[in-house]
Amino acid sequence: MGASQGAEENVRIAAESGLRRFLARARDLVMQAVHRFSATPNPDAVYAAKPVWMQDVDRIMNALTPALQEGWAAAHLPESYRPDDPYIQANLALTRNLLVGIPDEVHALIVRQVLDGADRGQDNGVISRRVDDVLDYSGSQNWPYRASVIAQTESNRHYNSSLLAHGLLVQQQDGSIFIKEWQTLTDGRERPAHRIADHQVQLLHMPFMVGGEPLQFPCAPEGKANNVCGCRCGMTLKRVD
Repeated sequence: MGASQGAEENVRIAAESGLRRFLARARDLVMQAVHRFSATPNPDAVYAAKPVWMQDVDRIMNALTPALQEGWAAAHLPESYRPDDPYIQANLALTRNLLVGIPDEVHALIVRQVLDGADRGQDNGVISRRVDDVLDYSGSQNWPYRASVIAQTESNRHYNSSLLAHGLLVQQQDGSIFIKEWQTLTDGRERPAHRIADHQVQLLHMPFMVGGEPLQFPCAPEGKANNVCGCRCGMTLKRVD
């Protein structure tokens, strides 16, 4: 249907190890003021850990290669996989921008805990424990689930973007006309809008209409989070001329 379990697991491992490293380093830095001076945790110290996360963003991006290769092959068309294809690179850039923003999310979570604790009149000890929980990989923020969502969404996104990129390339080269068909994994866990979209057909350059919004392919970055995150749908291509 979409990216293989192996391709998805490749991304999940990279995302999990990256989040663990970043959160551990951020925790050390944010809590320094607490350990040294019994002061309030310093949210801005998160950004000193950003270089650690940026290294892991590169690892996550590299981990997407199997999904991209699988999607390209799934088009069943001539031309070897082209990692420098402009359509592929544009979609990878969007994913990189999404991942780069995670330190900002963590900063906002910490600020929220500090301000809420202060509003409630909690002492530094209580506030520190709340912040520590945010930065604990196994804490209340459920970072393991976040790693899984990143893996499922991004591996499937780039499987489908690569499949479409291959079709667009061949269509441009030889003037063929292709259609794409949305394929929903119907196992009772699919979104109602995706169940309705199953077998919808469009020309390659035209978007599918799914849940009231246009999507060029399943998990397309232009979609709202509730329409693309964790999506397991795929698509197929067919030459019509």
